Amino acid sequence: MAEITRFIEPATLYRYRSLEKCDREVDAIASATLYCAPYSELNDPMEGYYDSSKKLRESIDYPAFKAMIADNKATLGICSFSEVHNNEVMWAHYADEFRGICIAYSFPRLLTRLETGAQFVRVDYRDRAPHLLSGKEAGYLAKRVLSCKSFRWLYEREWRMFSTQRVASYKYPKAVQCVYLGFRIDPHHRTKIEARMKSHGIRTSRMSLDRYTMEFERAK
Repeated sequence: MAEITRFIEPATLYRYRSLEKCDREVDAIASATLYCAPYSELNDPMEGYYDSSKKLRESIDYPAFKAMIADNKATLGICSFSEVHNNEVMWAHYADEFRGICIAYSFPRLLTRLETGAQFVRVDYRDRAPHLLSGKEAGYLAKRVLSCKSFRWLYEREWRMFSTQRVASYKYPKAVQCVYLGFRIDPHHRTKIEARMKSHGIRTSRMSLDRYTMEFERAK
């Protein structure tokens, strides 16, 4: 039987964040924690949908099958990352129109430092909802469903972390490599973040724009 093997993993994953609650975001970095949202809080209303085979739908066990998948989806927390830190649409959508931040995490450090049970998947983008067959346990199927999104979200280049914890700890603040500051960040927020990150030995980098080019300069 053939196997699926992934040889290439990203060195860095990025998380775009609004600073609507600046202290909460800064404290999360300082305490080395990640918030994992239930899928019902995610911004895509199509999250969690799936198709089933005709044979499965006509099965007497189908209502119980659907209930088990729903129960397992409800137990999962999701933390979303991207493979890129310089996507203008991501800065606009997830970092409050360039007023927020983008946090760079060392992927190897997250893998070694996160609590047991956390799992990473690269999101699969497709033009149809995932199709489920019987024969797999409900926990596996729930994660498969939540690993798929419409191809219209392809630009996000998303990785997801699944956790049964709403707040997952990776116990090592320096797993954060850099905090990128948006071009429109509030000066008060910028000063606070730069000071807190410096105290933890984490560098910050300010965004600058040159026409259609985005660049980052290390804060002095």
